[in-house]
Amino acid sequence: MKRLLMALVVGAFLFPMPVRAADRCYSPDEVNAEQVLRLHSELMVITVTCKQGSTGRDLVRAYTGFTQRHVGQIKKAEETMARYYAKTSGGNGLSQLDKLRTKLANEFGQKSAGVSAPVFCAERRDMVTTMYDSPPASLEKTSLTLYGEATTYLPSCGGGVKVAMADSPVVKKPKAAATGSSYPQRKPK
Repeated sequence: MKRLLMALVVGAFLFPMPVRAADRCYSPDEVNAEQVLRLHSELMVITVTCKQGSTGRDLVRAYTGFTQRHVGQIKKAEETMARYYAKTSGGNGLSQLDKLRTKLANEFGQKSAGVSAPVFCAERRDMVTTMYDSPPASLEKTSLTLYGEATTYLPSCGGGVKVAMADSPVVKKPKAAATGSSYPQRKPK
């Protein structure tokens, strides 16, 4: 009996069980990566929904310019998340990355639908041009400033992520809509 128990204990260390979904968490780099993708996805939804800024500026042009300026940081975030998904789910992680991108876009699309496109655009449209007009900064710092560490689909594994606001562009958080919602308001599940 002792040998069986010892064999089970040794086996547990040599052959660890796959990580259960409830036990998953993000490293600080993964928190940063999801936040960068969250920001990029929000800007995309704003662009598609609103099309023009409050002064008539073309949001597609601003979004495209923003994306081109930060393509390296966006690709790095995608690679970080693909590695995370490959590690936790197997495969190369790209299908899970695609699911994350879809989930983020749907999250912001639902917020638009929940308050109506005109209200959503009144609150959010200028975020695209503000981000485009701002001097290049770290998207990690900017996204953490906007959303905070708690706005990720999985919790941080610990150690926390510091929010450095010094070189982040100034982006005003929107005021609560007439419906009483405050945007963004996503809490981890």
